[in-house]
Amino acid sequence: MTNTIPDSIRRQVNAARVLIARIIEGNLVAIHLYGSAVEGGLKPQSDIDLLVTIRQPLDMQQRKELMQGFLEISAPPGSADSYRALEVTIVVYSQLVPWRFPPSREMQFGEWLRDDICAGVYEPAQVDPDLAILLTQARRASVPLFGKPAETLFNVIPFSDIVQTFRHILDMWQKPADLEGDERNIILTLARIWYSVVTGNIVAKETAASWLIPQLPAEHAAMLQAARSEYLGLTTVDWTESMPSVERFVGYAKTHIAGLLK
Repeated sequence: MTNTIPDSIRRQVNAARVLIARIIEGNLVAIHLYGSAVEGGLKPQSDIDLLVTIRQPLDMQQRKELMQGFLEISAPPGSADSYRALEVTIVVYSQLVPWRFPPSREMQFGEWLRDDICAGVYEPAQVDPDLAILLTQARRASVPLFGKPAETLFNVIPFSDIVQTFRHILDMWQKPADLEGDERNIILTLARIWYSVVTGNIVAKETAASWLIPQLPAEHAAMLQAARSEYLGLTTVDWTESMPSVERFVGYAKTHIAGLLK
């Protein structure tokens, strides 16, 4: 873990911080950098993860200005030398403290929303069980760019709520079409969930994969190793060709995780 901003992303992080502060102004409670940038190290296609906490919900003009502004200082993974993909989650403090489940998020920006944002479609506030995992990560390892440290600002999240979130995530992947375009991340996320259910801890994707690979049958171990290697920038995988193996891995992992969750 590092308590500083990596030099390679300092300019982009500062640009995001300035944009957020300018648009939100006195409504801002905190900005935290978390994820790979401070825990485990940035990988070739890692996002820059920011958690923004505000006092009051955004108005439509703020929502538009933030979304459009993030577009200018973000780029799809691996598409630009100067910018990484930003993933910015905005939450309202009073909706998370005191903690209750399921939580709600005010807004989220990510590169998967680029086409919608360019078309003038902006994500509304919504329930987001994944915040249980996000806040746990931020409390454990994050850099405050503005405001108090995350472990001071937010309550401890009960592990039972994290388990509820795992169930929600597993329900998202019901058919092959649900996997297309995000195969690597889904495989690594399943490894991460498996690790967490067994150990009660949350670790980096590649750490969870390394832990799980020796425990898997040969085919599934090879699939997970391929996903891990691509995530680390060591290889490239033709996921369309590998889809039958991806489907089998996902089915196998979901079955075993569901058994553990019982």
